[in-house]
Amino acid sequence: MKVLKTIIAGGIAALYLLGCGLFAAMAIAGALGFVYPVLDLFNHIQPVLFFGLVFLLCAAPVFVRFDIARALAMSVAATGLVASTIIYVPEAVSGFQPRATPSAGAATYRLMTFNVFGRNEEPASIVANVETVDPDILALQEYHPEVRRVIHPLLAALYPHFQYCAGGQRAFVGLYSKIPFQPLDEDACSSSIMSTERTARIMVRFDVDDAPDFSLATTHNDWPAPVTRQAVQFAILRDALSTVQPPLILVGDFNSTPWSYALRNFVAEAGLVRHTRNLPTFPKLWYYLRDWRPAPALLPIDHVMTRGNIEIHELRTGEPSGSDHLPIIVEFSVTSE
Repeated sequence: MKVLKTIIAGGIAALYLLGCGLFAAMAIAGALGFVYPVLDLFNHIQPVLFFGLVFLLCAAPVFVRFDIARALAMSVAATGLVASTIIYVPEAVSGFQPRATPSAGAATYRLMTFNVFGRNEEPASIVANVETVDPDILALQEYHPEVRRVIHPLLAALYPHFQYCAGGQRAFVGLYSKIPFQPLDEDACSSSIMSTERTARIMVRFDVDDAPDFSLATTHNDWPAPVTRQAVQFAILRDALSTVQPPLILVGDFNSTPWSYALRNFVAEAGLVRHTRNLPTFPKLWYYLRDWRPAPALLPIDHVMTRGNIEIHELRTGEPSGSDHLPIIVEFSVTSE
């Protein structure tokens, strides 16, 4: 019996060491993503790595019986935790930064950006959600024809100004507004479902009476792999935004977390400020046991960014309404200085 217990304890120690090594290797690889872009993919699961390594480090004395194996497991987990901390913690801390209060007399706007999920089984609830939030501007991603056919007539009754793109993959985006706007770069928003473009963007200019004008863009990027495709899409978006007159607010589903070097480089190169700090929005649904089932949002891949004189006063998540994403609701104003 004693031999059997020793064998079992040895097996548990070996598996524990393997788990520590795997998590630590992924965390270290993510931290080195600036050297080799493929490694940056590990940064998209930093919450899993960080809290997984915290657990592995703290639980080693419980699960690993042998002193040498325990010390080795804790050393490996601690090394990985340091690497993950460097990437993960600054973003988490920045989420507690206070927002600016509106200037006296400044016009404020409410915007809702929402990946509504192409397979949404309760699209009518999207409209109910929008009516509750009552945004001045509504930006939609993954706005597939099946969803659009149900909710467009209802949204058009609330929002007299709108534009939507038809295409493939992630080229389905839409914009609804109570404020008149002038479309920009209409070539990037195909009206044909036969379009072969994988992504699309809507860029507009709002001409506001008795208040500063401003621009808005919304888009939906592909998943971060392959990294070469992601780099091309970010470069195209960066160049397109360079033609847009600020103040500018950019919203959408970027399929990239804030721990990613790719997203951080895009923000810097485009001269933007990202305001979505440690704000998980995905996945609210996960497909298992032959159905879409509720899941906790872990990854912040939907973002709000600005360039120029735009102040963000409130930024929060809303209700999912049958989507695998949470919407983001933002209150902002445009200043003249």
